[in-house]
Amino acid sequence: MKKTNEVSKIVGVSRRTIQYYDDEGLLMVERTPNNQRLFDEHALTRIWEILIYKEMNLELKEIKCLLGLEEDQKKRYLENHMKEIGKEITKLQVQMGFISLVQIYGMPEAPTAESGKTYVKRIEELRKKIKMKVMIGKGK
Repeated sequence: MKKTNEVSKIVGVSRRTIQYYDDEGLLMVERTPNNQRLFDEHALTRIWEILIYKEMNLELKEIKCLLGLEEDQKKRYLENHMKEIGKEITKLQVQMGFISLVQIYGMPEAPTAESGKTYVKRIEELRKKIKMKVMIGKGK
């Protein structure tokens, strides 16, 4: 069994962070008669899991939920999280495409009143073209 100071040194996070994880119910630790936290190997493993999930940019409430799931449920959750990240990556790549468009060719021409297109409609068309190039680049 290890005390909070020892665990802090082992895992590389502050004592307060470890206490916070316990206070939020992410850890189940024993207490001494004078209320000091005692951590066993299971608690250290749990802290490792928490830190890995934090590296995935998950919020503590999501992590708490994940820690209570069965392995197959965790896998499904993480697959969905990866899909969301993929969507965000595509969105950022489209934004980068707009930046490249302006850098290389200058500001695109605004549609004329005669074209019957609004500015927003023209931007949507440009976005679709850029997204198509992004998707082709991904092999989709």
